[in-house]
Amino acid sequence: MKTNVPCPQCEIPITLKDFQDFSSPFTMRCPHCLAKLKETRVTPFLLILLIGAIPLFIFLTDLVQQFLAGFFPFVAKLPSVLIFLFPLFPVFMLYERFNGLIMFNMGNLRMKHTYESFWDWFLKHEDVYYQLEEDKLDRAFGALMKQLSRYSPALVFEFSVDPIADKREFTISANGNLILFPAVEKLVDAAPPLERFKLIKFHQREETDIRIHDVQLTAKDLFFTYTWHDEILELKVYIKGWDEEDETYFDAACLFLESLVGEYDLVMHVENVEFYQYEENAFLKPIAELPALVDELKNEKLQPQD
Repeated sequence: MKTNVPCPQCEIPITLKDFQDFSSPFTMRCPHCLAKLKETRVTPFLLILLIGAIPLFIFLTDLVQQFLAGFFPFVAKLPSVLIFLFPLFPVFMLYERFNGLIMFNMGNLRMKHTYESFWDWFLKHEDVYYQLEEDKLDRAFGALMKQLSRYSPALVFEFSVDPIADKREFTISANGNLILFPAVEKLVDAAPPLERFKLIKFHQREETDIRIHDVQLTAKDLFFTYTWHDEILELKVYIKGWDEEDETYFDAACLFLESLVGEYDLVMHVENVEFYQYEENAFLKPIAELPALVDELKNEKLQPQD
């Protein structure tokens, strides 16, 4: 008997309990990446079972109501749904668990929407996203977000402001969520040739100042120290003007690091980042040195083993 099945998108194991928690074979979502899923092997059998189960539960509800009315006459006037919810609901839950057990052990789990279907849709509308007319942006971006949410509600996208060498950059990002990295990889890898777009996985490195509301961070405002632990960089970042009570500083600092290091490298090679108020210290390094340090770590990891 299986103990788990991998999600076809994020590949994280889905357990029997997850299957039993799905309300029906038509409303399955991965509990990790939230991808919509479908089962393609035993669902027809379960549908036939459901067609037989519905009248059976109606009959049992009527039978129980008549039996209870013999002892408590007021029961005859109660709505049938109340009779179902109390005596028969546990039986219904056992039936649902049985369905989950069948799907878990005999089913074939797939994505409900294929990556190719996303690109078929995009090809039909690519002119809209290449032109990006200002008065149509809200509608265009809303439609694109709706399509991306079929694979995961947390995926995000970004287009370059202007085409570069006649191609507009189209970035698909996991928004820093490691669980969604496979979704980005698989979606972009499934793309057909796009003559007017350059597809990019994850937010790339970009030297830029970050401003959120009244908080602005530049490279001259941030310094750091680090340790290497299990081939991962652990950082302490010191920020001029840092206010730990103001969440805007935290958001701005995280966004600055992602822009400086790149989304993929930040998630894969940096962790346990701690932020502090800046105080002058001879051991502090300018934050501009961080990308080179990350690259050094990556090269060390790629060295062949003796």
